[in-house]
Amino acid sequence: MDGKILSSQKGKKGFTLIELLIVIMLLGFLSIMGFSLFQGSQKRSRDIRRKTDLRQVAKALEMYANDYGYPLAESEKIKGCGTPTTTPPAITACSWGSIWNVTIGTTPVVYMQKLPTDPGSGSYCYQMIGSGYKLFAILESDDADKISLPVSCNGQTIYNYVLRSSNLLPTQ
Repeated sequence: MDGKILSSQKGKKGFTLIELLIVIMLLGFLSIMGFSLFQGSQKRSRDIRRKTDLRQVAKALEMYANDYGYPLAESEKIKGCGTPTTTPPAITACSWGSIWNVTIGTTPVVYMQKLPTDPGSGSYCYQMIGSGYKLFAILESDDADKISLPVSCNGQTIYNYVLRSSNLLPTQ
């Protein structure tokens, strides 16, 4: 009788193929859900950094404006690096990712140690408008600050986030 019990239990050990397939499908579904949530949080994180970067650039622009007025724009860049006290002024466009400084005599005045670069594959853009400026970025996630109709900056890439200087009207 012991032999009969052992042989009947022998066939009931382990999982059936159906049970294994169900477990594998559930694990696959959960991993896909987790990955999509992770990607969404990464996009939101990069968007927060973009907004913070542009606010920091705006502060530096205000400091520069106190000294020289708002800088001109050149190919999506801030034309505010170089030596403004020479005749004619030797002002060049500051590259995103480089230092933003102005040399007075032999002393450099640093407005930003490093002009930020977009944390993703996009770029930032600066545009001077009358007595103010606009800073542009491309947001990835569905953000409340995202503008409904994307705009171009200096005829370049289409941007969906704009930070305006406080002296511009909302319609500018």
